[in-house]
Amino acid sequence: MERRYVARAGFVAGLLLAAVLTSATFAPDPAAEPEGRSGGRGDGGGYGPTPPPTSPPPSAPPQEAWAWTQLIPGGTQVRVATPAATCPILVVTTGTQVVRHQMVLESTVALYPTTATVCTRRVAGTATAARIDAATSPVPVRPDAGGAVPLPNWTQPGSAARRPANIALIGDTGCRIPAAGTPQACTPQPQDWPFRRVANSAAANPVPPNLVVHLGDYIYRSRPGPTPSPLCGGPGTSPSMHTWGCLVADFFQPAARLLAQAPFVFVRGNHETCGRSGDVWFRYLASTPSTTACGAPNPQDFSPPVRVAAGTLDLLLMDTSCASDESVPPSCAQAQRSARYTAQFNEVNNSLVQAGENFLLSHTPIWAVRGQTPAGNPVWIDGILSSAVAATSLGILDRRIDLVLAGHIHLYQMLTFDTSTQFHRPPVVTVGSSGTELDPKTWQDSDLIGKPVDGVAIGDLVTRSEFGYGVLRDTGTTWNLRFFDQFGTRVPGTNCNLVGARFPNCG
Repeated sequence: MERRYVARAGFVAGLLLAAVLTSATFAPDPAAEPEGRSGGRGDGGGYGPTPPPTSPPPSAPPQEAWAWTQLIPGGTQVRVATPAATCPILVVTTGTQVVRHQMVLESTVALYPTTATVCTRRVAGTATAARIDAATSPVPVRPDAGGAVPLPNWTQPGSAARRPANIALIGDTGCRIPAAGTPQACTPQPQDWPFRRVANSAAANPVPPNLVVHLGDYIYRSRPGPTPSPLCGGPGTSPSMHTWGCLVADFFQPAARLLAQAPFVFVRGNHETCGRSGDVWFRYLASTPSTTACGAPNPQDFSPPVRVAAGTLDLLLMDTSCASDESVPPSCAQAQRSARYTAQFNEVNNSLVQAGENFLLSHTPIWAVRGQTPAGNPVWIDGILSSAVAATSLGILDRRIDLVLAGHIHLYQMLTFDTSTQFHRPPVVTVGSSGTELDPKTWQDSDLIGKPVDGVAIGDLVTRSEFGYGVLRDTGTTWNLRFFDQFGTRVPGTNCNLVGARFPNCG
């Protein structure tokens, strides 16, 4: 989120990377251009050419592959991004049976770490273990040196779990380097960029998660910089911050322990529009990888909603990257945003919601408190999305949606609504405080109870302006929600159990 309303390793190559990665190794790819093109917008400027990189460090970027697991529509997929021109072998174990699978090459481009070869392989729900065969990769594999990747435990034979028992929630993680002004120091010092500490804590506390949900915004740079990694702005790299190398520096490296621990679900944020890091999003993290989605003349800034099953829990992913409360890139502004989102909410209500548990995932909150008026009423967002919901055939979100998970505001917030009204509205949990600079909290939560947000009175409100992550725990009968600081300590007043559409009596 851009702040409009507030003040605000492996193996290191011995030679320069550009010399190492020759055209004999990597065939040029006509789809390589978009990821490194200019056009990103930072906190201090508008859309325009990418500024030149800062002075690079003397060392060349490391050559290494990254492997991770993510849930996508229809199942589980293992992905690898590698500087190699070919894909490695994925070894899958199901009980006592071990099968070797050639991973599928999705795309390959000319220069790593500007971009990388992307390989994928779907894994059956019955699989009990999976690993990248390191012998088939010419570079070291991270985050696990042995190539092991986590799998869902709720689909394995004999599992008593029907859904993930512990879900870690993170969002707005990137290190903020504006086009002008003071950047965050992209190293994990106590008062600077804390994402590595947040991720390390979330990987273990209160228990290791079975699933991680990232609620969007991965790269906050308006220019590349050599710290904390030469992958982003180092020698032999692109002058653009919208690259694989910057994604590694700002997400994969600090999140290594989390990536090794559990599968991920990725949500697209407003920093992943096609005017920003959309090419990075679509090439590496989107449910369906693409090298052309952000190409002219029709950049895909309104991806259709999808359903991702986590056992008996359905996660409904909305791409609300254009529903920003500040100025938006031309590809968003030219579209009729309200009409597009109304159509998508109709699809969620009429096609994607199923019997059972349903969580709606949207980077931009449909409803969230971000301030207080002089008259004492809540200042809230997002008017575009709330109007789109009201314009649907139901006029509300389907009553089977139990919870909305969001980011975008650089705070932690749990918001519920008065359930005495017939106007149903699910709770909204916002986790946007996992790395980038925080927004201040300028109100007392208790003063806003009973005050209206989009015409419905607030029932419960818990807001914290501190770095951390959320945890949803399956109690067997409901969900327990807690917020933990960057050091893994539970923040007082954030221990809440879901009762109907409320999180009452948080302790």
